[in-house]
Amino acid sequence: MVLTRRKLTVLAVVVAVTAVVVVQQVIGGGYAHRTGAVIRPDDPVVAAAGDIACDPTTAAFHGGQGTAELCRQADTARLVLSLHPTAVLTLGDNQYECNTSTAFAASYEKSWGAFKDITHPAIGNHEYGKPCHRNDATPYFDYFSQAAGPRNQGWYSFDVGAWHLIALNSECSYGKGELAVGGCNTGSPQVEWLAKDLAAHHNACTLAYWHEPRFSSGEHGDAEQMTTIWNDLVAARVDVVLSGHNHDYERFEPLGSAPMDSASPGSGPVFQNPTPDKQGIREFVVGTGGKNFYSFAAPMLKGEQVRADHTYGVLRLALHANSYSWDFKRASGNPFVDRGSGTCH
Repeated sequence: MVLTRRKLTVLAVVVAVTAVVVVQQVIGGGYAHRTGAVIRPDDPVVAAAGDIACDPTTAAFHGGQGTAELCRQADTARLVLSLHPTAVLTLGDNQYECNTSTAFAASYEKSWGAFKDITHPAIGNHEYGKPCHRNDATPYFDYFSQAAGPRNQGWYSFDVGAWHLIALNSECSYGKGELAVGGCNTGSPQVEWLAKDLAAHHNACTLAYWHEPRFSSGEHGDAEQMTTIWNDLVAARVDVVLSGHNHDYERFEPLGSAPMDSASPGSGPVFQNPTPDKQGIREFVVGTGGKNFYSFAAPMLKGEQVRADHTYGVLRLALHANSYSWDFKRASGNPFVDRGSGTCH
């Protein structure tokens, strides 16, 4: 099935009529209770997931429909279609394996490409093509064009409703020459840009997103290269961070700042226990866009409240004036659900 923007238009009327009912079910259906928040049916909704479209040259691609366990990007695209979101956030590794223009045209474009006009992508490690002995994200920037922010940086920001959203690049050591990301430590171009962006925006609610999660019990563990950026976001009282990379779903309670765990550098994945902090950031890992599953490689970390490693799906976030509500929409697998809400700092 090839999704089209025409189907998005047809669905708009249905979703507009049912928006109030959906919000009431999420908030009043025994999953979440909030006080002091005003929810309007026109509050914007974003849909988010990473690790999405299979390489069309693989046998499991199967004409875009995948197999029972692999290449389910068409299923998750249908989920996005049903949500009729204001914006779509892709959390990196949008197109496997090596980020070629032909793969984007044959796979991503025929599934999640239906939402290209409202997509705000984040860049992942596969966007740099290293599995094919390249280190160049040009096809990614060619495909998404201005929506991906300044060319070859991978970081930018924008507003959705009352919220400020920040897309960042967690591939800190990738790129080469003039196209190098330039690191993610203090003094790096991205960190300096982020400081200016945070200082320039005073929205009541802020969401940041990138590919590799700062904390995760998934196969790859933590992205310690994001330590400085994470701590800067905590200091700025950012509310929500979304990531992918580990092909699973994880949700944490709000987490505070943390130093880099240097107990065993270079010896394999790091699984650092974060510090819960009510004034910290709620992190979601949503690497469930359809490519394949990863099993968990560590017990649940401190502050990790929910996780699932065999369910494809999309995170629906409703962005209210001073709060947010989430609902993980599953496409296949076990009957996993995760719904709730939080207030902004």
